[in-house]
Amino acid sequence: MNTDVEHLGNLQFASNAGSPSGVRDGVPTSGGMLNAGGASSRDAVPNTAGTRGPLPRSFVVWTAFAVACAASIGILWITAPVRGVNNLHTSHDMREPPVASNMPVVINTTPRIAPRDTPMAHGQWQAIVVYDSGSPAGDVAALERRHLDAGLSGLGYHFVIGNGQGMEDGQVAVGFRWERQLPGAHANAAMCAPWPLRAHEAPLSATDLNRKSVAICLVGNGERRAFTDQQTRQLLNLVRALQAELGIGAHAVFFHRELSPTLSGLGKFGQLQPGTFRAQLLP
Repeated sequence: MNTDVEHLGNLQFASNAGSPSGVRDGVPTSGGMLNAGGASSRDAVPNTAGTRGPLPRSFVVWTAFAVACAASIGILWITAPVRGVNNLHTSHDMREPPVASNMPVVINTTPRIAPRDTPMAHGQWQAIVVYDSGSPAGDVAALERRHLDAGLSGLGYHFVIGNGQGMEDGQVAVGFRWERQLPGAHANAAMCAPWPLRAHEAPLSATDLNRKSVAICLVGNGERRAFTDQQTRQLLNLVRALQAELGIGAHAVFFHRELSPTLSGLGKFGQLQPGTFRAQLLP
């Protein structure tokens, strides 16, 4: 709804032009008829000096009109609904608080991890890798377009967690690869796990990381701005739920910058340092 005040059109009111000659707004004028003997008609009216006569009708009408306009503007201003997240929010409209205050989001403590299209492939998933989008805002559709442009068949991550810019803050979106229990498309050829998951095994290669790890992407750029409290809380909830369901230990949860010495991201903000984060996970 447009909250701008609409200016009412000029209304046309009947004037006093049709009043009988010598009468204006019901009050005899000085040009009235003379009585017999040459006396003016006003001489026949009792002396009312010191008392105010009735206000002109036009003055009353226009005053009422002005009051009605002011009341209408006030009612529109007070009752106008606050625009939602998906509507235009301009910096000069100071009546609206920040969007995050307008639309409080109640986040479930346990994100959904059960796939909808096929049973959970428990034996397939051995690790979890956490990424960020590298962009200050985004949603599943934007990330999928980026991956399609890179030649992938769709979103390469299994889960995406929003930051309030494009998705609700802390919202966990489930990608089609998880719904169908398909391998991810997130690790490039130069990546590998920093250590073996089991003794006497080689660390996971890039192919194994795509095939055997669950990929989670946080919307945002961890090198420039801290992730929101809702995001980090939901990331912890999601990883713990996956650990409990799939039997994945904390040592098999990686940040993507750990997969290659040339990578950055999720970087300098303490709330998502790999060691600090792993200390909060299931063993």
